[in-house]
Amino acid sequence: MRTLGLKAKIGYAVGDFGLNLYWQSLLLFILFFQMDALGLSAMDAGLSYLIASVWDAGMDPLMGIISDRTRTRMGRYRPFILFGTVPLAFAFWLCFSPPAFLVAGSAGMMLFATGTHMLLRTCYAVVAIPYSSLTAAMTRDSDERASLTGWRMLLAFAGSTSVSALLPLLAGWFDSYSQAAACIGALAVLAHVACALSVRELPPPVTVAEPVHLGLRADLGGFMRGVLRNGPLLRLLAATVALHLSLGLLMRNVPFLLKYDLGGDATLTVQALTWFSAAGIAAVPAWVWVARSWSKGISWQVGSAMVIAGGIALAFTPPGSLWLTLACLTLIFFGHAAHAVAMWSMLPDAVDYAHWRHRRRDEAKVYGLASLILKLALGGSAFLGGLALDGVGYAPGAVQAQGTLTGFRLLAGLAPVLGLGLSMLAVAGYSLNAERHGRIQAFLGRRADRMQ
Repeated sequence: MRTLGLKAKIGYAVGDFGLNLYWQSLLLFILFFQMDALGLSAMDAGLSYLIASVWDAGMDPLMGIISDRTRTRMGRYRPFILFGTVPLAFAFWLCFSPPAFLVAGSAGMMLFATGTHMLLRTCYAVVAIPYSSLTAAMTRDSDERASLTGWRMLLAFAGSTSVSALLPLLAGWFDSYSQAAACIGALAVLAHVACALSVRELPPPVTVAEPVHLGLRADLGGFMRGVLRNGPLLRLLAATVALHLSLGLLMRNVPFLLKYDLGGDATLTVQALTWFSAAGIAAVPAWVWVARSWSKGISWQVGSAMVIAGGIALAFTPPGSLWLTLACLTLIFFGHAAHAVAMWSMLPDAVDYAHWRHRRRDEAKVYGLASLILKLALGGSAFLGGLALDGVGYAPGAVQAQGTLTGFRLLAGLAPVLGLGLSMLAVAGYSLNAERHGRIQAFLGRRADRMQ
């Protein structure tokens, strides 16, 4: 066990501040920018997003394999954060900097949007997978991981809040998304450098075989066999698919609701998105307390119930109802914070479960697999979202028909209900509560003592 000080927790968390400057932009602004600024149709933008997500899904486990087999004086994961941050910032800038010679809505613009998005996802994986793996590498204590994840989520939501406000404001100030993206990238670089220089990794346990000493084929074969026998991990992955496949439809409808349904300008969009992210920040300490006082599974279930309630209320709120809409979305964002806290603190416990049952510790590969599943679900939701927007008659940049506005609400409100219900069923059987995890850690400690 290792108790982490406040400096280590904040140093780690600031890395997710930087990552969420990019991730929130992918969730909220990329599709909107590609349709409204690059002139892509909803179908083309959704297809572009799906292609980039599938590509990204392949990059994540690859980065898990590479980082698990890396050994340096800085550790397995920190070098990727330190040296990958500048290429990541450049790729982000490029996504918002189309060449002047490309015609809006053309095949060339579609290729530009897809290619730059794929480059961004590649650079993001290089930093994000090693970063996420640090949760399991910095401490073996379940409660410390919940606390560490809580700090991470606080700074993650702060990053989401910052980019939700800054990117549209800077774009309006510079009259250019390109210069705005450059400023966001510079801020992220500072955050990642601070993180890489602040954290420390535990050495790999003596009770597991080092992946670097195994052949690649044997390493991957053992990992996949372990995954298929890891019940807690499989349940968590199933819940992740159900959650993000459905909730992604809601998140991508938020900018359309704000602009077309509520008649919002850039100021309303900035204020609303900042408020929603602030609701997430306020929720994180509450969900960490629930996770540590009861269990991480209970925090997932209660948060899901809140999102379902907010979604149903949103679906039946009349179009143009500003304050009712904002209240429903605030409840949704508050409840969704529970998923972030629970998922990212449950994953390292599933790593410990494999260590106990199968004598394997595949930290980065597990995070790579989880990220693959998450991003495939988000890519699928983007593609389905494009089809759905076409289905409700969305016309980019135009005044929307009343039926289209109603469609925005139904997509945003009712789509998450089924997926969240399925995720709750999956998590209901998740067996790694704090008591059982403590017994597993005690057994691993005795096993390590015998081997030393």
